[in-house]
Amino acid sequence: MNTSSPIAWTQEEYDSFGSVPMISKHRYHERTLFDKPELVKLLDTYPRRWLQAFTMGSDPCNASEWGCVNIAPETTGEELWQAVSNGRLWLNITHIEEFNEDYAEIVEGMYEHLDEHCAHLQGPKANYSTLLISSPKAQVYYHVDAEPNMLWHLRGQKKVWIYPAMDTDLVPQELLEDIYAGEIDENLPFDTSFDEQAQEFLLSPGDVASWPHNGPHRIVNQDMNVSLATSYYTPNIYRRQYVQLANRFVLRNLGIKSRSMNENGPVAAFKRFTYRAANKIRPFERRDRSASYVTDLQIDHLSPNGIKKLKKPVIASFSRQAGEDRTEHAKPQKTEDLRAAS
Repeated sequence: MNTSSPIAWTQEEYDSFGSVPMISKHRYHERTLFDKPELVKLLDTYPRRWLQAFTMGSDPCNASEWGCVNIAPETTGEELWQAVSNGRLWLNITHIEEFNEDYAEIVEGMYEHLDEHCAHLQGPKANYSTLLISSPKAQVYYHVDAEPNMLWHLRGQKKVWIYPAMDTDLVPQELLEDIYAGEIDENLPFDTSFDEQAQEFLLSPGDVASWPHNGPHRIVNQDMNVSLATSYYTPNIYRRQYVQLANRFVLRNLGIKSRSMNENGPVAAFKRFTYRAANKIRPFERRDRSASYVTDLQIDHLSPNGIKKLKKPVIASFSRQAGEDRTEHAKPQKTEDLRAAS
């Protein structure tokens, strides 16, 4: 085992990665890149198009209280940090690997290491990374992501509940298909009785949480937190992706109610072929949720909760409709069918 690497797991951890909920160790939190001065500097200079802000309530069963928050162009990194520390906010610094070489090197190294030690993944490829800065007591509601991801914890403590993957009692099949299709966001109906089936973990700096693909999860901060969320692709991910999309856009459109989620065998292969062929001839319509972010809330570091209410709603600073000139910072499109998580 290479103890000089920021990742140095046991062989059992490498072998189990992706198949069970797991908390492992890393040493990325020791880097000055994640100290407050460097993070404030990053917030100062980060393209507003890719800097998202959200607020939320305290009831884990009421995801409707999750809402976007505008960031005025003149807001400084220090003011953003202060607003988060005082409020109930969640900053998503999205596409971090595209705009900062230091973060790109970290993410690339993570997945090179996993590729070397986890042969069962068949060559994982880093896809999308988001640096998360979030308030004390902030939460992420019960949800499921289309792509497999990991949460590398860097500052503060947070509780994470991880639920069994691909259980249609916890995530109805139609909702999972709609998440893959981008027709709904990741948040799902939640009942506190679901916690009876969850594994609960307390994350501290130097912990990394991983779980099986499409495992539902939710999060509650204990104090102000910084984490790095990374997602990745493997050949198995593509197999599931196209089965789910075929179920949604082909079989459901034909009125077929019983749609197998099996990803192996000739039927699954035919589904994938049919979807991809049909999508090339006449692409299925996909909704861009980020195009319509509208809010009457705005970051205000002087307000008690870090936000103020505007006199009238505005298009959020990170909406595609915000009118920002993105020529210089244009982000390449992801693989056509798997959208980024917010």
